[in-house]
Amino acid sequence: MPLRKLITFTLTIPSIAIGVLAMYQNHVPFAIWGQNIGCLILMSVISYLLITHKSNIAGNRYNQLLLPAAICALVLPFANQGMEGVHRWISIGAVKLNVAMIVLPMILLELYQVLKIRGLTYAGVSAFIILLVLFFQPDASQLTGFAIPVMIMLSLNTRSKKIRFLITGVSVLFIVLSWIRLDHLPPVNYVERILGMVADMGWIWFVSGVISLAILPAPFLLLPPKNAVSVSRYIGCYYIVILLSTLFGNFPVPLMGYGISPIVGYYLSLTWYFNLINTP
Repeated sequence: MPLRKLITFTLTIPSIAIGVLAMYQNHVPFAIWGQNIGCLILMSVISYLLITHKSNIAGNRYNQLLLPAAICALVLPFANQGMEGVHRWISIGAVKLNVAMIVLPMILLELYQVLKIRGLTYAGVSAFIILLVLFFQPDASQLTGFAIPVMIMLSLNTRSKKIRFLITGVSVLFIVLSWIRLDHLPPVNYVERILGMVADMGWIWFVSGVISLAILPAPFLLLPPKNAVSVSRYIGCYYIVILLSTLFGNFPVPLMGYGISPIVGYYLSLTWYFNLINTP
């Protein structure tokens, strides 16, 4: 693997390592932070195998099923009781998965394809359904991270000012209402407040932690695949928004805080990214 690709592939390590160290220093059980390490190793192996075998996770004959399947996955958390009216997770044994953090980057990829193949109406209706599901979960961070790039994506694919106004208006309305309708779950130090734990280790660790998070969207924004510049930047926009949202509410800090879902979602995005980089 060339040096540039190797560096990009290992972008996740600093944020996960710093988060794990902060959890260890604060006596968080191994059963918690060990999941992040295990997921990092597992997803690195899976992604490497998919990349070296040139498996296109968003471009095979089953890709027409990806969007309906992803929407169904977002709805799955409503099948359980939830937590104080919040329906974001599905449980597999002791592991809780935040479905949106796994599937939303892939949904952005698929919506982009759907927009080109089936047109604005189908893509717009699909996006509206997804926003509706995220609103009722509720998850302002993921909804905003999805709504902003989708708003740009759909608006750029119509010349009608009225349709652009409608797309923008609906997206902004969902964003505003989602921030008004925040959940009341208390923050967990090693999830939403992980940067505070890192700061307690010293300012050098804090600055390093912030930098490790800031570089996560970099490959999608600064070095997009030549044959997918727009959609790569939409994914980068998604990651910027969910990172910034942690400054304004009790939302999980991706990769650094406890949770395997953002690790899985990011590595799926990287796998797509490298498959296109490798495509002539």
